[in-house]
Amino acid sequence: MNSENWGAVKQLVSESAIHGVVLISGLLVIVANQPDAPSRETLVKVLATAAVFWLAHVYAGTVAHLGDRHEHDQTPGSRLALALRASLKHSWGMLLAALLPALILGFGVLGLLSHERAVWGTLWVDVAILAVLGFIGVATWTDRLWPRLVGGLATGLLGIVMIALKAMIH
Repeated sequence: MNSENWGAVKQLVSESAIHGVVLISGLLVIVANQPDAPSRETLVKVLATAAVFWLAHVYAGTVAHLGDRHEHDQTPGSRLALALRASLKHSWGMLLAALLPALILGFGVLGLLSHERAVWGTLWVDVAILAVLGFIGVATWTDRLWPRLVGGLATGLLGIVMIALKAMIH
């Protein structure tokens, strides 16, 4: 893979994107299993939680990047802006991970899918997203198909385990 493509892939296959998918899936299992959880309420809770966790991730990243190496003559404001920019660049995958699940849950809100089908569809799409992220991640270091497939399968299966663990904890 050439260096231009690697930069785009590296941003797509990030820990924040994977964390976002696992977060949304685990939360969805919890929220959707509440008695009489309507589709609209489920969607709002999932989006609000994703937004709060994303903001916390950006905040934590900004604070962590304040210690990055800077020019000595930079103002505190410019250092803060650089730290925030670095954190936003690193964290956008968490928001991106919420788009497709939100779309599917939105189909439940609109009545295009039953609530149950929207929830299950979202969970299986999340597992597929994890598998694709694993496949792409392995593809950045090998051209061979088998390791890519194993990476995708392992990431998808690990996603199922993480979703189950998240649901059991809450």
